[in-house]
Amino acid sequence: MTYGVPVESVKTAIIKKMEGKSFLLPNGLISSLAKASSEDQLSVKQALARLSKSGWLDGVSQDGTPFAQVRILGHVPEKQVDPLQSLWLMAMRSEALNEDEIQALSGSWKNLSGLELDDMRAIVAGLKKLKQDQSVLSGLSAYLVSARHFLGSSKLLGVLPNKCLTAFGIAPSQFQSHPPYVVVGGCSQPETVVLVENPAAFELAMATAASQRCAFIATYGFGLSKTDNEYGNQLAGLVISGFAGAITLMREGSSCPPVRELFNHPKITFWGDLDPAGIQIYLRLKQQLPQLELSALYYPMVTMLDIPACSHPYVTATGKHGQIDMQVKCPEGDEVTSGLLRRCITRGVDQECVSPDDILKFASSSFK
Repeated sequence: MTYGVPVESVKTAIIKKMEGKSFLLPNGLISSLAKASSEDQLSVKQALARLSKSGWLDGVSQDGTPFAQVRILGHVPEKQVDPLQSLWLMAMRSEALNEDEIQALSGSWKNLSGLELDDMRAIVAGLKKLKQDQSVLSGLSAYLVSARHFLGSSKLLGVLPNKCLTAFGIAPSQFQSHPPYVVVGGCSQPETVVLVENPAAFELAMATAASQRCAFIATYGFGLSKTDNEYGNQLAGLVISGFAGAITLMREGSSCPPVRELFNHPKITFWGDLDPAGIQIYLRLKQQLPQLELSALYYPMVTMLDIPACSHPYVTATGKHGQIDMQVKCPEGDEVTSGLLRRCITRGVDQECVSPDDILKFASSSFK
């Protein structure tokens, strides 16, 4: 090899790109190899010329230009197999999986670090049993299903890649990631039912005298760390599903009707964060609850948008990275919602900013 021609680094890049393929297409190959090997394109072309002249590579001209399907003709070093990967393969074969099943689960090994062969074999046996029994377990908590099938661990099912489970024949989406809790609070004959995006805001409202005029509804996730707009999306999902599988909790000191009865109330409003994601949740809910309106609790939040110290941009630090580019489509003619969306297009306000006095003032009314 002539000094300065990066034959080995280009060779390594070609071998990596050829994994699982019988050839490489010529178009764009030089620029692709340059990026993969961190070499300039002229150096890559020179390296390809050397590899072609040596007989290691086919489909490349003597000047290094790819002109046909590029194939490796020479020796390729045997790829080193990770010991953990070998252990997982041994476990699958020892439990008599067929080749299709082994292929489906082959990508799971990286998630099983620290496990011994016997533990891996037990996991494979659990996967076989779960595949067989999943129809009668559908709807159960994923934590329960996991603990009963995988080494007594409630977390293992969630560690295995969904792609691998699906390819193996198990539908992970049929198991609940956590029990959905719906919490209701307020008076027995509410003037307004307020759907609340975040549990912290629900508790804020319940600490005011507004609970003597309104009923408030929120959702809680058990065993998970909820962030950003997840609670609101959970609430929307439960409404869409008709609260299938939901567990209703009555907050201490409350006397309001059951949640399904509350959803038949003539006046229901939504109070969430003043940001595109919050408005998107409102629109999802309104598809199932046509009578739903925005809560007047948005009035003080709109005022805060004009106060730099009380509003925030959509960046990673505020947990809202990506909302600046979020596409939310309001129904034609819904000027109230579209107007509110336009106001919060660049900055937002979280609902926890609303004061107890403003909750008492606005909780019973709608945003017009």
